[in-house]
Parts: sequence; C-alpha cells; structure tokens
Amino acid sequence: MTDGHEEWLRQIDAEIAGTLPLAQRATLARHLVTCPRCAGARVSRLELEASFAKAHGEPHALAVRRSVLRGRTLAGWAAVALIAGLLSGWLAHARWGGPGRGTLESSRATILVR
Repeated sequence: MTDGHEEWLRQIDAEIAGTLPLAQRATLARHLVTCPRCAGARVSRLELEASFAKAHGEPHALAVRRSVLRGRTLAGWAAVALIAGLLSGWLAHARWGGPGRGTLESSRATILVR
C-alpha cells in the first residue's frame, strides 16, 4: 500500500478493534465507498479476525461473505440482454424497415449490381 493508504489502514485496524471515534468512522466509511483497495483490505482484516475467533473456539464468529456472481445471476442478465437486443431489433425493423422490399435474393442482386 502507498503512504496515503497507511493512515487509512491504521483507521481500519482501530475500527475493527472498536477504538475509532464516530466522526472518524464516518470519514472512513466515506473513503471505503470510493476506494476499492482499502475496502478489500478491510474485508481481509475482518476475515482474519473471524478466522482467529473461530480458531479460539468462539461459536458465534461469522465470516464475511464476499459477493460472488452466481450462475443464475449471470444467466438472468444474459436473458435480459438478449430480450433487450431482440426488442431493439424488432423496434428498429418496425421503424426503418428491413433490408429491402423484395425477397432476399433480389436485395442481394441489387447490392451486387451497384
């Protein structure tokens, strides 16, 4: 981490330990929204704390879940993109028409003649 992030890392450690004042926690929260590097460092530290707690027999230690793109989510977004593409094509065809007035062969012949 660069020197600018060292202070943020110290604040992350203090926040996890519970010693960071409320105003500084708010500032840290605003920074974590804009800095993925520090947000990842915070999640890593929380996971480390949770694993230490589990290793010492703490029954209520919870691991931090990282967001994962699941297959159903990916398939859902692919279906939405496909439907949007088909709808756009249908609307464009209705607005500006297809490739030509005649059959496919006559439109090919027109293109070749030009």
